[in-house]
This record gives sequence, C-alpha cells and structure tokens, in this order.
Amino acid sequence: MRHPYAQSVLAAFALAPGLCAAAGSAPVGIGQAVQVILGLALVLAMIVAAAWGARRLQAIRPQGRGHIRILEGLAVGTRDKLLLIEVDGQRVLLGMSPGRIATLHTFAGEPAPQFEDALHAAGQQLLGAKS
Repeated sequence: MRHPYAQSVLAAFALAPGLCAAAGSAPVGIGQAVQVILGLALVLAMIVAAAWGARRLQAIRPQGRGHIRILEGLAVGTRDKLLLIEVDGQRVLLGMSPGRIATLHTFAGEPAPQFEDALHAAGQQLLGAKS
C-alpha cells in the first residue's frame, strides 16, 4: 500500500536541487557542513552542561546553623515525601503532601552523635584498648 503523499514528497526532493540552483546559491561545501555540525555539537554540549549544573545546584542544600535542619528526605510518591528534621536537638519525622504537613513521629532521647563526636569516641576507645 502506497502512502498518499509519496509522489508529492518524491517530486519535492527531485526539484530541490533545481530550486537551489534557480535561487543562485551554490551547493553546501564540506567546510560549511562541518561548521554547522560543530556548531550544533557545541549547542548540545552547552545544553547538557546546563542540565548537569542545574542538577548539581539542586542537590546543594543550605545546612544553616539555625534551630531547624533538614537531615534527610525521601520521596514516597510523585507528590508526597517524608522529611527527617531536627529542631533544637530533637528529631521529628514529617509527612508532606501538596496541601498538608503532618508530624508522623517525634524521636525521644538524645539525638544521634555527630560524625566528629563519634570519631573522637572511637579514637579514645582504641587508645584505651592499647594501654
């Protein structure tokens, strides 16, 4: 079965060189083709670099020294997520949806030690064990 526009497309391709010659323009040379391809590659590389930069900037979260810090986040749906936050040393698990924020759990007790504190304690244990 033939496509209804097949003859029109073939006729347009057959007339295209004649139309270019009639307009007085010369056929595209190898140098011009290479220049166009390199320009296209440059534009595509800039788009990829911009997308990469946008993702990197989106991953950077400010970790201010204030009273509220976002410790972790987990997407549980297309529009819902869980957030583990720390408020004045107390950890709270929040559930977030487009029109609502709910406290799911409040962790009692001491917050988990910071990396520096845990490293220092492990070093003290190793030094104490060697003596």
